[in-house]
Amino acid sequence: MKTQPVREQLLEHTLVLIRRRGFNGFSYRDLAELVGVKTSSIHYYFPSKDDLVLEAVKEYSARITERMRNISTELPLMEQARQYLEPIRATCGSDQICLAGMLSTEVLSLPECVHKVLKDFYAINEAWLTQLLEKGQSERDMPYPVPPAMLAQVVYGALQSGLIAARLFGNQERVEAAAHTLLGALENVKCPNAVA
Repeated sequence: MKTQPVREQLLEHTLVLIRRRGFNGFSYRDLAELVGVKTSSIHYYFPSKDDLVLEAVKEYSARITERMRNISTELPLMEQARQYLEPIRATCGSDQICLAGMLSTEVLSLPECVHKVLKDFYAINEAWLTQLLEKGQSERDMPYPVPPAMLAQVVYGALQSGLIAARLFGNQERVEAAAHTLLGALENVKCPNAVA
């Protein structure tokens, strides 16, 4: 079995640590112990923790963006939504939540360059949801009470909030409420591509 290069190992463990504890919940010493290197080795790859978190957010964003890109637009809208929700639901109740949601709670202690990447991450998710909801609205008998872009922001914000609240309450209720908001918006959509 091939061993990951040190830089990749550092990023992988950082992704887990941030999703578990947040930016302020771990140190380079914690990371060094997990990877089996000295803290000076971490500084070689990532001179500061700000550099490390920036790269972690970029990596996480790239992975999630790729996952969304792989959801076929040929599928019925409900199935596209279910595939989008699947990893969010799977994360709920685990010891890790969405990295962007976790870091958003610590935004005041993060460098400005990370703010931009986090905002971009939110925008990517909201744009994907907006496109889905726009297609849904075009196939509904009744328009949504708010524009699709606004509904996408509400749904995405509720999903992020739900993941955080799931830790507090110890259940998936709030994530499921957000998921059902999205699915409910697509429920009465006619499926022109559906096989009878």
